[in-house]
Amino acid sequence: MKKAAIQFLISLLLFAAIWFGLSRIDFVGETTTGSIGRETERRIGDLLLKQLDLKYQRAYGDSLLAVVDMIHRRICEANGLDPDSISVHVFETSNINAAVLPGRNVIIFTGLLQFAENAEEFAGVHAHELGHIAENHVMERMMSEFGTTLLIMMSGMDAGSEVIANILRILTTTAFSRDQEREADRVAVAYLEAAGINPEHLGNFLLRISTRESGRRVPEWVSTHPDSRARAAEIFEKSRQMDAEFEPLYNGDWEGLAH
Repeated sequence: MKKAAIQFLISLLLFAAIWFGLSRIDFVGETTTGSIGRETERRIGDLLLKQLDLKYQRAYGDSLLAVVDMIHRRICEANGLDPDSISVHVFETSNINAAVLPGRNVIIFTGLLQFAENAEEFAGVHAHELGHIAENHVMERMMSEFGTTLLIMMSGMDAGSEVIANILRILTTTAFSRDQEREADRVAVAYLEAAGINPEHLGNFLLRISTRESGRRVPEWVSTHPDSRARAAEIFEKSRQMDAEFEPLYNGDWEGLAH
């Protein structure tokens, strides 16, 4: 009798959690993937950002943030994108990584800015992340890995929960598919060319970071963006086919800015 009562209570709590999540989903709004509405995607993104805020400090260097914003706006405006519809967040950590979160959020770690040799290399990485947004890769991946029910329930959870922390870890430390990576590269090359930025710098970044793939401490951006060397070769080939002149993106001291 006691066992049956406990099982009934567990079932009741699970039903309540799912009902609460269903009551918060944006079924009638514009959808991104399957039945997940944009408002629900935004709430999930906000939760993951709050989780990042619990783990890292935000970067507050005005000069650095101004250059990051300049690069973001240049790429977006050259490609007909509203730069204000995509939020860029810079966090203080030595991790060499960048990622995309639901709700059109790009995450940049200062370790990646420091690893980049110039503004053009960072612009290449940023354009790649914008490519993931353009192709809706992050929600495709989350739907595939977690399913609709869990995503619905997530939108009603609190930042700091173990579920949110684990999903953030998965999104920032595991890879997109190889096809998705190449799709994001394709978009990035087109974005960069339109913005007057030489895509070869993205190839240089990939080639340079690929030399660390066999090291003891592999950069996070390598683990989440595989096949760096092969992808660099493809980008170099596309760049050689371009008939364009590229102006320097930033004439200041990039190394001093990023550090």
